[in-house]
This record gives sequence, C-alpha cells and structure tokens, in this order.
Amino acid sequence: MKAIYHELEFNITCIDTQHMRKDFVAAYLIENNGRAAFIDTGCYLSVPTLLATLEAKNISRESVDYIILTHIHLDHAGGAGELLKHLPNANIYVHERGAHHLIDPSKLRAGVIGVYGELFFKQFLGDLIPAPKDRVIIKQEGDTLSLGGRILKFIDTPGHARHHLCIWDETSRGIFSGDTLGVSYREFDTEQGTLIFPPTTPIQFDPAVWINTINKLMALKPKVAYLTHFNQIEFNQDSAKMLIQHINGFVDIAKAHKTSDNRHKAIKESLLSYLLDIATKHGVALDEVRQIKLFKGDLEICAQGLGVWLDQDG
Repeated sequence: MKAIYHELEFNITCIDTQHMRKDFVAAYLIENNGRAAFIDTGCYLSVPTLLATLEAKNISRESVDYIILTHIHLDHAGGAGELLKHLPNANIYVHERGAHHLIDPSKLRAGVIGVYGELFFKQFLGDLIPAPKDRVIIKQEGDTLSLGGRILKFIDTPGHARHHLCIWDETSRGIFSGDTLGVSYREFDTEQGTLIFPPTTPIQFDPAVWINTINKLMALKPKVAYLTHFNQIEFNQDSAKMLIQHINGFVDIAKAHKTSDNRHKAIKESLLSYLLDIATKHGVALDEVRQIKLFKGDLEICAQGLGVWLDQDG
C-alpha cells in the first residue's frame, strides 16, 4: 500500500486514509522526541496506509505510544483494533461512551450493516477488529498525555456525537477536531478562505449542545484545526461563526420538512441546494457536477442525522 500524506508544521503529518475517495478522510501522525501518536485511524481498510506512512517516514512501529480517537464513527475509528495489532507499545485512548464499542464492536457492525448493507460494509469498511480491554484507556475532560514531553489535552466535545473528544495541542495551538469543527474540503477553498459546514451524522446530533461546544473550544484561541474531513485549516472566530450559521441553516431545513411526504428525500434535496448556494456565495468556481460529486458523500448521512434529530428533539 502506498503512503499518501501531507507534511504539516510542528511535526504533524496529515495522512489520506484513501477511504471512499482522495482527500476525504484524514488520520494524523504526531512526532516528538522520537515518540509518535496517531489521532484517528480511518477504517479497517486504511490500516495498510497508516503503516506504510510509518515506513516511509522511517518511524518504527515500536515508537508509537498512542492511538487517540476523537470518536468511534467508523471513518474515524474503524481501523483502531486492527492498527493496535501492529503497534506493540501503543494503547487506544477514547471517550468513556465509546470504549465498550471498541472492545466489542458487534453493535457497531450490526448498525452499519443494518443501514448500508453487508456489501457496503465489506467493500468500503472491510472489517471491525475487537481491541483487548486492557489496551483501551478512557479519557475525560481535562486529561492529558505526554508525547515525548509534548502535552496533548483532551476536551469533551458533544454535539456531533456524545462520545466525541477533541485534542488540544499547545505546541501548534491547534485542535484535532474530528468532526466537531466541521467539514471543509480543499477543493472549495477560494480567496474568501475555507468553506465549512457541519456533518449532522446520526444518531446524536444536538445543535444547541454543538454550538456551546464550539464556543467552548474558541475560548482556547486556536490558530488551526486539524479536520478529519479534510486536512489542516486556519480556524478563528469567523470560522466558528460560519460553522454555527450553517448548523442553524441545516436545522431550519430539517424543521421546514418535518411533516413533508418522503421527508428524507426532501431534506436531502434542500441540503444540496443549500450547499450549492453557499459554495456560489463563497466564490467556488468548480462546475456544479463536480460540486455535487464532492458533496454526495455527506448528503445522505447529514439528511439521516437531521431526520433522527427531528424524531427525537426537533
């Protein structure tokens, strides 16, 4: 497997896990004083890419101390159990709400297959390997890890999911944000900067809690966010304002279609119109066919998440 990665500042590497398409799902590798850590892993099929990255950068598997998971959605954590088998000195660090699903992933597997089918699971996710209980460590708000003297701090960040953590790296003044600070694809960058929108994935989307979480993170005064979808972006108060605006925009779409016939289809179509509109206002020059193709991977799960939220709280 070929390693595909972007070297960033502060000894951080953004790895393209090659899930679904190019530049869609990232994992991160941090190095410090001869020690290394992965933040998120991609899915089971991404593990050869992560190991190839270590080899390409001449980092021994024995020097990796930590596999840190922002949350347990399978595009972020599906490869954790398999990766752990290849890293003899590493443990997995995860939110307390997610730990048991890593030790026994049967419910995760059944849930994904129930929604997407066995063929999708095998083709795009591969497998789920249980992690030994003694190698899964729970982390909570304010906990820290030292990576060769570099302090990584855990922050409890619900809103996208109740089992979500972000990791604050003082060295870079950056937040490894999983999905909490949104989705932003480099193809949509313009002179206006980055275009950011929320992944309202089922089943724990909570807009009010999410907005509180964003404001909590901004109190750290970050300079950058390391997004899973995709790569490093500058993140400031204007970024936070954009993300909150679009969380509210997505919620308004969901509420408008609460009683619509074929509600899911109606929400999905309205989301696409919304995304195309904000891309145009952002100065995106890509043709509409290309934009639709890039947004396609998010539309289905965002619409599903909004539907679940409507049924629970909306």
